[in-house]
Amino acid sequence: MKLRNEILRPGMDVSECRFEGDDAPETRHFAVVDEGNDIVGIVSVYRNGNPTINSADAWQIRGMATSSTCRGRGVGNLLLTSAEDYAKSRGATLIWANARSEAAGFYTKSGYSLASEEFFISGVGAHFLVVKSLV
Repeated sequence: MKLRNEILRPGMDVSECRFEGDDAPETRHFAVVDEGNDIVGIVSVYRNGNPTINSADAWQIRGMATSSTCRGRGVGNLLLTSAEDYAKSRGATLIWANARSEAAGFYTKSGYSLASEEFFISGVGAHFLVVKSLV
């Protein structure tokens, strides 16, 4: 929760970092730990459809964050691949995320498509819906 709080919800109470579905049986949380045993990257993946996407087997990536000390070193790609591989192993045919606008380029470089106009999440900021086929 610490990295979620620092990167995704700075200045908010840590309770704002608990997401619906975090404790669901099929949800998985992935982390990258550095040499000093510090968590430098996280992502969670949930079996969760999206009303604007027509897919019975859609999964959602949420809570993706990397420490500023490790950006550009492949941590995000490792996390994304881990989440996608897990979702595929559970039958996912499509994966999606509400990507922060400043991270949209990272997702499109990883094979995701922008699937919405920019929208705002109250208290969090500007986002795009991004999707990727897993078949």
